[in-house]
Amino acid sequence: MNGRLLISISLFVASYVVASCTSNPGAPGSAGGGSMGSASVATAGTAGRAGTSGVAGTGGDAPAVTSGDAAAGAAGGGAAGNGQDDAGGTAGSAGNTMTNLDAASAGGGGAGPFACSEMIGLWVMSQWWSTFESGVDNAAWQYIFVHHGYLEQWADPASPYWATKTISPCAANPEGPDRVIFLPFSLTLKTGPEWQAQLSKVVDLIKTKFKSVKRIEFITTLRSPGNQPCPNDNDPNVVVPAYVDQAIQNVADASGGVVTVGPKIEVADCKWWTGGTDLTGEGNTGVGRLYVAYYKNHP
Repeated sequence: MNGRLLISISLFVASYVVASCTSNPGAPGSAGGGSMGSASVATAGTAGRAGTSGVAGTGGDAPAVTSGDAAAGAAGGGAAGNGQDDAGGTAGSAGNTMTNLDAASAGGGGAGPFACSEMIGLWVMSQWWSTFESGVDNAAWQYIFVHHGYLEQWADPASPYWATKTISPCAANPEGPDRVIFLPFSLTLKTGPEWQAQLSKVVDLIKTKFKSVKRIEFITTLRSPGNQPCPNDNDPNVVVPAYVDQAIQNVADASGGVVTVGPKIEVADCKWWTGGTDLTGEGNTGVGRLYVAYYKNHP
């Protein structure tokens, strides 16, 4: 009798231990949970749950996730985390550092994604274009640039600028882009009303020349960190005047949603300038990546 009782007790204890080990879903920051900026690992077959820092637990091995990268839970079923401190976890933002992008103001206009986006600008655009082109769907992007392509010349309907040959044409409808991204710059226009008048003319010309356009987007020239002067570059054009930003916003507001405000890209370091508004090799690559990161989130 004593032997049978001992066996029964042993079986009960063993069953309790097994049930306890297999029913634990994992604590935040350990298997099945998440920790800030990294993905936790859960034992295969164990249900993971989102960690308190917003990074998802997974049901198997997962690569490390840094702040700004999205990680989807695999078998664990956790939500994607962004490396920040939102408990539920949200889709991660781009890994590159972008500053002052004004993403909220760029969501209007025709709905994307677009079959063909054309960028129009001046010399500096050609410097970072190759990095940008290699990071996006090249088949859906093209551009034209004029070395000294100032706004007032683009605003002239008789300007030969509009006959400039397209570079890296889109795979579909290169003659009829459905999004036009225009980079205005001027050395002579010094007031908001002057800028607004010329920008409005450009909008009318784009609508006339590209009947297929659904969205017109204005992006500014590059700006120094914090849009403040740099100690190694005394060119005033490394700072974008407030009246330029305001003129662009005014034109967008008056367009009925056709015109939107694009990203306001700041160089990450004053050392990205070579002098004036030209970029170093590091600056070209860095700026190209910043534009890639933005337009991957705004296709």
